[in-house]
Amino acid sequence: MYALNYCDGKAASIRRLSDGADIGLSEGNPDYRAFLDWNAIQATPLDLKSTVEVVKPVARDLAAEITALEKRLATTEKALNITK
Repeated sequence: MYALNYCDGKAASIRRLSDGADIGLSEGNPDYRAFLDWNAIQATPLDLKSTVEVVKPVARDLAAEITALEKRLATTEKALNITK
């Protein structure tokens, strides 16, 4: 069995699930030819022209998150009467 690997929303390579091999999309590659042969006989073949939406990560203010967590910790320690 195989799975598609995507880069920038487009199929960029194929993952052979039996051993995790990364197979390039090259006609001269025997592993790629084996994938094409396998894919041709599948009831629902993998679509090499498929795309996935690229979602950009949300920027985080880690310093603000740390400050908020430190305040929560201090409040919890005070409520539990924990001293350092």
